[in-house]
Amino acid sequence: MNNTRQIILDKAKDLFNSNGIQTTTLRQIALALNISQGNLNYHFKAKQDITEALYFELVHKMDAEMDSLTQQFSLLSTLYQSAEKTIRIFYQYRFLMRDMYLIFRESEKIKSHYINLQQIRRTQFNTLFSAMLEHKILRQEEFANEYARLYERLNILGDNWINAFELFKIDQDDPIRYYHNLLFETIYPYLTDTGKNQFAEIYN
Repeated sequence: MNNTRQIILDKAKDLFNSNGIQTTTLRQIALALNISQGNLNYHFKAKQDITEALYFELVHKMDAEMDSLTQQFSLLSTLYQSAEKTIRIFYQYRFLMRDMYLIFRESEKIKSHYINLQQIRRTQFNTLFSAMLEHKILRQEEFANEYARLYERLNILGDNWINAFELFKIDQDDPIRYYHNLLFETIYPYLTDTGKNQFAEIYN
């Protein structure tokens, strides 16, 4: 990627995170970089172009993390470590999570991609859950689609923890770790004794 283009994206991400996407203008981004708006417009014609570029930058990082996870899915510790990396990546792009539905209204490209991406993520997690069942880390389902619904809960929590963090201002030395643990603990009731032993080792 062109270096100037990446510098613009990095500064825009900082400003979107700090000030919100609605109140941040192209002019403010250009001023923060000490470049002309014409120079910025050479790389990005509209703020939506920046938003879309940052969204796909996040997706690229998440795809790499999911690929790593599904290649090593037999260990609960791998899931734990991957979940922490994921939540920290989300925090770097927190404006996307905070303003998700506004962004969906303004960008059909992002909205359509996100909807399709959820089907891919669902398949990836089904593969993960199947492997954990095979290795007797997860117990068998107690009702139809139990793990499909677990994925939905994890997805909702994963997409909305930043709003909860910013609203309630959890008093923690590391709030990212706090929400990571909160999310990871969701899987505990589904673990076998083997899985619970691994879980205890991770937490200790």
